[in-house]
Amino acid sequence: MISPVIRRITKNVEHELERKFTGSCKVSARVGDEVNPESIIGHCEVSAGQRLVKIAHELGVSGSSVKKYLLRKLGDRIYRGEIIARRGLIFGVGKKEVKSPADGVINEVDTNGDLIVNFMPTTVRLVAGAKGQVTKVGQESIFIKTGGTKISGVSGVGREREGLVKIIAQPHEFVIPQMITGDCAGKILVGGSLLERSTIEKAVTIGVHGFVVGGINHRDFLSLGVGTDVGITVLITEGFGTTPIGLDIFEAAKQLENNFAFLSGEAKTFFIPIVKQERFLKTAQDYWRKLSVGDIVRVFRPGSQELIGKVEALSEREVLNSGLVAEVASVKFLTGKKITVPSANLEIVDA
Repeated sequence: MISPVIRRITKNVEHELERKFTGSCKVSARVGDEVNPESIIGHCEVSAGQRLVKIAHELGVSGSSVKKYLLRKLGDRIYRGEIIARRGLIFGVGKKEVKSPADGVINEVDTNGDLIVNFMPTTVRLVAGAKGQVTKVGQESIFIKTGGTKISGVSGVGREREGLVKIIAQPHEFVIPQMITGDCAGKILVGGSLLERSTIEKAVTIGVHGFVVGGINHRDFLSLGVGTDVGITVLITEGFGTTPIGLDIFEAAKQLENNFAFLSGEAKTFFIPIVKQERFLKTAQDYWRKLSVGDIVRVFRPGSQELIGKVEALSEREVLNSGLVAEVASVKFLTGKKITVPSANLEIVDA
């Protein structure tokens, strides 16, 4: 049986890095520009949210009549403490006023007479994050051709996030809440054999951007919401349960500690650009080869908590429960459990 081979680590590989805009962006880089990690390639305006102001309730009027009491028009900028609306009381004695609770832009008034103020956008400088050449400038992102070390995991969750690499634990250690300190904010933490749920909760509170860890309990992984984003990115390198992070991945990350990196749970990749100009491999694409006894494989089974195992035996033709005849493999997982699975459901892990 010919099976795909996945690489755990590829060094000096060419990579097209996509730098997504965080909002409306004024691009300051052009196709062909050579950039460094700290180069500013755009200025993005990021909205900080909005505030609801109950104009009708404060003035004691109907929702449909609110607009005639407004002192400012829709689309106007307004500042904290500035009067938005005013209503004179009966016989002209006294008045009621509503002031803006924050700096922002008057967006709209709904049918209930509530006014929405969008907070003033803040300008965020978008840096390249890697040394390379700008290859494309799109409507939502900029692409940079660069190179570095690419690490692939077996499972992950969360959108792409970036940050400095920090070794948080040795391969055999549990990643516990006490390890998460203030200096972990904005970083990608690497190491450990088990990432506990309480650790994830503390990390989200502090502002950690991601984890690269050997294992996680299956129920904790599912609680992160597959296909969703809970504010942190997690890459599992070995499998579910207590499984020490592979020494190959740990040592590669340790050598590049304090470097800027990009982590994607959706793509199950951890990419660390390198500043030094070298001849990069043109591709990190997987290849195919014949499955053999002794191969380390990743197993695809719906709802499985076991991911990585070793092929102990191969059978060329066997009747499956579905009635189909296929080549099957006997796989022993790291926990000691053995199963028989169609060879087509396996990927060879190239360590």
